[in-house]
Formats: sequence, C-alpha cells, structure tokens
Amino acid sequence: MSLKRLFYLIFSVNIILLMILGVLTIALFKVQSALVESQETRLKSIKLADELRQSSDDLTRFVRTYVVTGNHFYEKIFNEILAIRNGEKPRPENYDRIYWDFIVDPSDQKEEPGTKMSLHDRMIAAGFTKEELSKLNKAQMHSDELVNLETIAKNAMKGLFKDSHGEFTIRKKPNREFAISLMYGIDYHKHKREIMLPIDQFFQLLENRTNAKVKEYENYSIFLLTSMFSVIIVLITSLSFSFIVIREKVSSPINKLILVTHEISNQNWDVPITYESNDEIGKLATAFRILKEKISNLIYDLNHSNSNLSQTNLDLSQALKDLKAAEAQLIHSEKMSTLGQLVAGIAHEINTPLGSIQTAISNLQDAFSYVLTFPTSKLPMRAISIANEMITNHSELKNANLATRERRLLKKNMANLLQKANINNPDHFADLLLDIESNQTLESWISILQESNGENGIEYIYKISRLNGNVKTIQNSVDRASKIVFALKNYSHHNFTGEKQKIQLSENINTVLIIYNSLLKEGIEVIKNFHEVELIEVYPDELSQVWTNLIHNAVQAIEGKGQISIDITQEIGSNFVTVSIRDTGKGIKEEDKEKIFEPFFTTKMRGEGTGLGLGIVKKIIEKHQGEIYFQSEVGFGTTFIVRLPV
Repeated sequence: MSLKRLFYLIFSVNIILLMILGVLTIALFKVQSALVESQETRLKSIKLADELRQSSDDLTRFVRTYVVTGNHFYEKIFNEILAIRNGEKPRPENYDRIYWDFIVDPSDQKEEPGTKMSLHDRMIAAGFTKEELSKLNKAQMHSDELVNLETIAKNAMKGLFKDSHGEFTIRKKPNREFAISLMYGIDYHKHKREIMLPIDQFFQLLENRTNAKVKEYENYSIFLLTSMFSVIIVLITSLSFSFIVIREKVSSPINKLILVTHEISNQNWDVPITYESNDEIGKLATAFRILKEKISNLIYDLNHSNSNLSQTNLDLSQALKDLKAAEAQLIHSEKMSTLGQLVAGIAHEINTPLGSIQTAISNLQDAFSYVLTFPTSKLPMRAISIANEMITNHSELKNANLATRERRLLKKNMANLLQKANINNPDHFADLLLDIESNQTLESWISILQESNGENGIEYIYKISRLNGNVKTIQNSVDRASKIVFALKNYSHHNFTGEKQKIQLSENINTVLIIYNSLLKEGIEVIKNFHEVELIEVYPDELSQVWTNLIHNAVQAIEGKGQISIDITQEIGSNFVTVSIRDTGKGIKEEDKEKIFEPFFTTKMRGEGTGLGLGIVKKIIEKHQGEIYFQSEVGFGTTFIVRLPV
C-alpha cells in the first residue's frame, strides 16, 4: 500500500473517531440542557402550586382583617386577589414573589402592568400531568368553597344575608361577631386543610415525576460519558498506531537515507542503498540510488578529463558536497513544508547545468581526439595563426544568440558565396564558419579554403573553437549550480542559538527569490527596488519564512503573467525599515479583508491552502516588534507592507 493511501486511511479513521466524539459531546450537551430545562419546569410548577396556596392564605388574611377592622380597603384587596387568580384582572409582574405583604394601606398599592390569565390556565400551560392537574384543581375547588364562606362573612359585616335562593338580599343589622366566628371557627380550618391536602399530594407527584426524569437524564449522561471515554481510548490507540506507522514507514527510512547521504558527502560512493519498498519512500530510495550511480559515473569521467579541467572538477565536487549537506539540513529543517513545493523546479535548475556539463565533456573528448592527432604541419600558416590566436584570446560566440530563421538565412547567403568561390561542400563549411568564435571576414575564410589543406585547416579551427565554447559552457553551468546551492544553504540554515543576528535585508530576500526562480521565470517579471538600508537585528530563518509566504501568495494571485515589485526603503525620521511586496494579481475581496490574517482562513480553492501562512507571518512580524498591513483592490492587485525596527 502506498504511503498516500495509508495516511488517507489513518486520517479517515481519526476523523471518524473525532466526529463520533463530537456527536457524543453534542448529545451530552443536549442532555444537560434537557436536565436544566426539567429543573426549570419543576421550579415553575412548584411556584404555580405555591401561588395557589399563597393566594388562599392571602384571601384568609385579608378577609379576617376586614371582619375584624371593618376596613373596606381589605375587602377591596380580597376581591382583587380573586380577580387576578380568575384571570379577570391583569397579573402584576413578579407576582409570584412577596407582593401583598407590602400592601398595608391604600398608598402602598400602585398600578402595575401585567397580563390577564387565570391560575387554572397557567397550570394547563405548564404541562402538568392529568393526575397533578386534578390535585391542583381539587385544591382550587376547595379554595373557591372557602371563598363562599368568606363571602358570607363579608356580607354579614354589611348586614346582608342569604335568601332561599342563596342571594344576599336579606338586610339586617350587621353581625360582626357572626362574621368573626365564621373566619375563626373549626369549619374554616377544616376547609383550609381540604385546600392544603391536594397541594401536598401534588408536591409528592411532582417530586416523583421530576426525580424520575432527572434520573433518566443522569443515566443517559453516564452512558454518553462512558461512550466518550471509550472513543477517546480508541482515538489514543489510533494515534499511537499512526505514530508507529510514521516512524516505521517514514522516519526510519529517511534516517537511513540521511546516513547514506552523509557517506556520499564524504566521497564514499560505494555505500549501498539497501532500503526497498513499494511505497513513495522506496521509490525515492530507488531514484536516489540511480542518482548516486550517475553522479559517481560523472565524477569518474571528470577525474579522467584534461588537467585544465581539474579546478572545475574540484569546484563541481564541492558544489555537490554543499548540495548534499544542504539536503541533509533540509530534511531536518522546519522549512520542509515550504521547500516541498519547489523540489521539481530546483531539480530542473540543477539538472540543466549538469546536462550542459555532460554534453560539453563529450564534445571536449571528441575535439581533443581530433586536435591532438591532427598533423598541423600540413595546414596553411594562416589557419595555424588563427587557431593560436583563438587559444590565447577567448571571445564570445558571435552567432550564439541568432534566431533559427536568421541563422538559416545567414547560412544560405554564406553557402551561396562559398559556392561562387568554387568551395566544395559549401553548406557544411557555412555551418562550421557560423559556429567559429572569430572575427575573421568571409573573404579570409575563403582564401584559407582555397589553399592546400585549407578545408582541414577550417576543420581544425572549428575544433579549437568548440574546445573554447565547451570550456565556457562548463564554467557557466558550474557557476549556475553553485549559485543555486549557495541560495539553498542560506535559506535552509538554522540558527540553533535562538538569538537574533544582524543581516542585510536585500540578501535575505534575494535568497528566497533564487529559490523561487523556477516559479518566477515563466511569465512573471520581478522588479527589485532595493535602497541601501541599515543592517537589522532579526531571526533570519523566521524572516525568510515571511518573504517565502508573501512571494508565494503573490505568484498564486497573479495566475499567469504579471509583475511582482519588491521595494526596500529606510523610513526618514524613524528607526524602521519598510519592505513592500506588490503584485498585479486578482486582489482581495472587500468581505475577506478583515479575515485575511485569521488562522485557517484562505481564499484559495479547497486543497490548495491551509489558511495558516499569513497568520504565521503576522506572528513572526509581531515577534520582531514590527507590523504588517496590506492594500488591495480587486482586479488591480495587492501590496503587503512590512515595517521592521532597525
């Protein structure tokens, strides 16, 4: 199984476990919410039952006060309590708290807002069971019967008594003693007991029901917690397995390849690469084995070349050593995630000069064989003189930059002139003369060709010219490879001391640009406007990460052809250096600007970015006591400005 598929499988299992854990967490939260809601319902139910009991006590208190004092204010309050309980008058806010105990005279009573709803209707709305509701209804029924007794007492205070139809139409002398006896007699207390008995039974029913519900939620909570604990154990096991797989399938093979790399960097080309596998690391080891063999063969061939190339071979060997050392550092470096995007481009940048060197060496061997074995004594003196001059004076290839069409036209004209001069094989010699590094005129070449052994002289001069050209090709290729390797070393160097270092900002940014050359050279123009600024004290590794992220974002924003402008300036009148990176890309939408530095926010397509880059950049700049901000317009591009203290 490939590492990619294996990691996808492990990742999927871990995600599924995390999702299950999340679902269990949500379920536990809902159970806890339901438990809280159950407690609130219980409290609300208790308040309603208590309001029934309290209203009965308030009615008793005020009617007793009325029959004792004869004060009609207490009769009025008695009637208001009945009206509120029956939904005939608005129920004041906070009525379930201490309310009527604060009303002792008319000045204490104030008009308060409320809604009309009888106590019976509110009991139905509270969701009581039929049995519970029947108990409260029974209590209210007994309370209403007690109200009838209290009404008889009130009317006796006014001299009104019931007729045969139960109406208070018979007028007599007010009988205060009769009213008091009704309010304090044994019948009144019996009625009160009949009210309180179903209320007490209601409390028992409510407690049994709510306790059962609470117990049910608690059992469900325990089940969820047990399930969560089991999932966590499985998740820990899965993560442990993931760690073992990564160690065995990735870390261990890479460490073996690192040891091989160190051996190769010490010129031990016989060290075997024994790791074999069908996964990506195994393919990397196979490719590395092939690369080692090819480089070994190349070094062997270069060591047997002409002594004039010995210094070049040493430089190339040193470049290869530096590249291996950089590779070993990159494997351990935290920048592996960034450099991973550039491996293909860097490999192309290195392979191009190596291919040029290999081709040049092949041409050198052919030219050396021809030149060293050629009998120069038979050549025209003019040809020998030109050849000697070319050996001592190295000029540029005069026709090296000609376009294909221009070269064909020039060759055709030259071949026609050679044919008119009766030169044999004019097309062949026109090709040779176009490639010879010399400023001789065509007439000079024709005069040599017309001499005895002149054609051999031109061949000899051509081979000398090819020797010079191949030497330059090798030198340029080595310089190019060395520049790339030097940039890689600077970029991947890690400061183990954890202390700041003084650097030149332009060098720090140029290193990143060289690394990104393979991405920048196709349709993207980089404009550098680097002013001379003071050395600044920074963490070089982390600052390189800033430029890498900003330049990479600029490249992706351009999506093809465009410009990236980088400016470095010293702020006048302040101890700050400003770096601005401007692109001509698509710009940032207005709704995205406030979230651009937030972790995990990205404007790229799914799979193209994590949304962490700019968040990390902001933290690095803040760590340097600097600041970063941007200006962007959709369709015109974006400019990121970084200010760093000197």
